Amino acid sequence: MHPGLESWRYFVIYAFNAFSIPLLIKTLLAPWKQDKDAGELGVLERVVFFIFSRILGLIARVILIILGLLFTIVAVISFPIFFFIPIKISREHFANMGSVGAELSYGSTFVLNKHGQDLMSDPRQKLFGKEKAVRMIERGLARAVNHNVLLVGDTGVGKTTTLGYLGRLAHSGLSDPSLRHHRVVSLLVEGMSETDFDTALHEAEHSGNVILVIENIHSYQALFTRLMSYLKAPHFNIIVTTDFSNYDRVLKQYPEFLAQFEKVDLFPPTQEETIAIITNTASGIRIGADAIVEIVRLADRLIGNQPEPAKSLAILDELRTLGKKITIEDVQEIVSDKTNMPVGTMSTDEGAVLRRLEQTMRQKIVGQDQAVQDVSQALVRLRTGVSDPKKPAGSFLFLGPTGVGKTQTAKVLAESYFGRQNAMIRFDMSEFALPENVEILKERLATAIEETPLALVFFDELEKADHRVHNLLLQVLDEGRLTRGDGREANFKNAIIIATSNAGSALLVANPLIEKKALIDELIRNNIFAPEFLNRFNDIVLFKPLSQAQAKEITKLMLSEFAERLYADKKITLDITEALIGKVSTAGFDPEFGARPIKRAMEEIVENKVAEYVMAGNTGGKLTIV
Repeated sequence: MHPGLESWRYFVIYAFNAFSIPLLIKTLLAPWKQDKDAGELGVLERVVFFIFSRILGLIARVILIILGLLFTIVAVISFPIFFFIPIKISREHFANMGSVGAELSYGSTFVLNKHGQDLMSDPRQKLFGKEKAVRMIERGLARAVNHNVLLVGDTGVGKTTTLGYLGRLAHSGLSDPSLRHHRVVSLLVEGMSETDFDTALHEAEHSGNVILVIENIHSYQALFTRLMSYLKAPHFNIIVTTDFSNYDRVLKQYPEFLAQFEKVDLFPPTQEETIAIITNTASGIRIGADAIVEIVRLADRLIGNQPEPAKSLAILDELRTLGKKITIEDVQEIVSDKTNMPVGTMSTDEGAVLRRLEQTMRQKIVGQDQAVQDVSQALVRLRTGVSDPKKPAGSFLFLGPTGVGKTQTAKVLAESYFGRQNAMIRFDMSEFALPENVEILKERLATAIEETPLALVFFDELEKADHRVHNLLLQVLDEGRLTRGDGREANFKNAIIIATSNAGSALLVANPLIEKKALIDELIRNNIFAPEFLNRFNDIVLFKPLSQAQAKEITKLMLSEFAERLYADKKITLDITEALIGKVSTAGFDPEFGARPIKRAMEEIVENKVAEYVMAGNTGGKLTIV
């Protein structure tokens, strides 16, 4: 279409609606019926109310109709100007100008105004990625029956922003007839008395120009019955909001209530849409396009417990406080502070940590050099950004007897790099041996990784879990994500996954030199793990039974750690002699149970002697155990 003619068409539509002409004509006499029994007023008060609410209101509406018609005529006869001068003015520009007159057409909403808030976004705030949702809301409100809308989306995806856009669109008069010249009013239910709630609903229904919004409807189950009659009212619309979790957990228990609504799902925007949102919101901030892209990239990668655009907007708000030109380095520093995760160019100190990581782990883990090397290299790949972005940073299955260092390897890795052992998210898979517990694992796993996206996820004794758990983990290992029951996805692409199993331990104890392939074939033959499941791991690492010499090295480590604690707590110096090391390691050596018997030998030979020393009234000093 000729750009000038399209702009002229928008101008004429706007002119006709700018003074709410259709609405004023339609409701010119309606207030007489709506307000003639207004409240418990005295005779004098009724006369004053009649004068100001009726006569002056009627005069004002007639004047506005006349002005609107004159304005419309001017718009129509401006056709040649738009035809010969291709003026280009968007529909959104006219929508942002708003309209007048609608407020004069209806009765009082005193209680509603007291407990409600008109939703109308700033004209400068554009809507990105929500166009489909807006269309569905408009169609839902225009239905002949069940003309109410249930807007479902997680906190932070833009439910209130979308409703604010609808409010602005409705106020402009350029919207769909179901919205045109309506107020979109959010009722703040918290703290309202039942009387005020009923009065506010009554006012909203009879006002004729209110679309009522109740956010987080799942929190007000006691009000569902009271709402039913209003939901069925022929010329009244209600929009309620909730999130996916509470839709499944709460609202599905009320099918009759849900049947009154058209459900509209609101999902997080795409990365491109989020960049557009941040760019639009960042007006007035000195920030480059590259820094905005970095905000969205890092938020998507490292902040898993919030949806977009909320998490990127939160970063932008913190950057706003800097009061200077924002750079990529500023973004990286803010995100690193928020997530306690290393971001951006690797510092000298962090590079040194990574280079020493394998050596550090070898000092604390005895006899499992291959496992240490594999997990150390996976973490280096993660931090340097060269790992496959479509999969977890690393995934390993540790096979071996109990007590040989499988769990210890994971703990040391978490502590050595992340700086804390609680960076390891641990699941005891014996808890999920029954099929009905699979969904519980899915929710716990998704929640945990959302809270700590850069973590080590540890599945202990995997062979004890139901085989449905293995199927669940296939998606995690293969695609780096987990789809919850409500359709949301949890992201594992920045996590290291370690699973342990004692399956095949008897073969390893009997033949420590057994080849990995032979052991894996035996596990598949016995239907312990499916081949397609085992193939999803980056590597399967065999933890060999400990030798007598390795048991001695572990004993040294345990005695050193105990001696450090003893001196810190009691100022007692434990004399670690070769004789003591030999005595404990010999008593605790058992190829079948690994290092665990060493702990019991420590208690009997060392800790009991220390306890006797303290009970005898000794403080400090040097203790030699023979």
